[in-house]
Amino acid sequence: MSLLPAHWTSLLQTRALGRAVNHYEHTLTSTNLVLKDMARQGAPHGSLCLCECQTAGRGRMDRTWSSPEGQGVWLSVLLRPNMPVESAPLITFCCALAMTKAVRQVTSLDAKVKWPNDLVLQGKKLCGILLEMGFEAQGYYVVAGTGLNVRRGAYPPELAARATSIEECADIPDRGAIVAAYLAALEDALTAVEQHGFSGIAQDFRRECITLGSQVHVLGADNSFTGTAEDIDETGALLVRTESELRRVLAGDVSVRGVMGYV
Repeated sequence: MSLLPAHWTSLLQTRALGRAVNHYEHTLTSTNLVLKDMARQGAPHGSLCLCECQTAGRGRMDRTWSSPEGQGVWLSVLLRPNMPVESAPLITFCCALAMTKAVRQVTSLDAKVKWPNDLVLQGKKLCGILLEMGFEAQGYYVVAGTGLNVRRGAYPPELAARATSIEECADIPDRGAIVAAYLAALEDALTAVEQHGFSGIAQDFRRECITLGSQVHVLGADNSFTGTAEDIDETGALLVRTESELRRVLAGDVSVRGVMGYV
């Protein structure tokens, strides 16, 4: 079944997300690019952009994101959050946590979060999340893009060692059901963070984060180091224990890789 809103809006259990403007096209350059344009034109909180195929999908650090026709859930949601702009990066964790819950609810698969914003399944990447911000006279907005691999064809063969899809581990799900479950879980997580900061989702996120307790390589532009990922602080930074100190790692500055592989 396609991602056409008529196929899944009856499943919505949200107050705002997915209920304002749902922009669907079969093929787009990038759902984030289109939704940012919509945001600049005044689209309301909870507006959605989704498609069957992206021709210029992007991930973190400007990496290309493969988004072939009908092979995944390619969507972006516009958020106008009620929180200080300094707290906006926490929305990354809301999105990741929400998608783990949606995948588990619809497929029973136990996907986990690789800090800060990837979903992994059996040691391979299942989903990526990209947040982009914009500023206006009355505040700011966040466009949260999500790419979830549903079918085997969602990624090119050369990525098979590091990527996976739902189809490789379970029956192919109704993609619309995943969208509806994701939006409900995201709205709940966002409300918790608006009210309580990271502590509103900290227990759930730590439980779902496969990075914690693992040996990691932190790859920065200027230096790299290895240590044990011990915790996540109230700003969402990863705390990594090296032989000499506890270091604070910010998501936008580095890439984190497991010592034994992707996760």
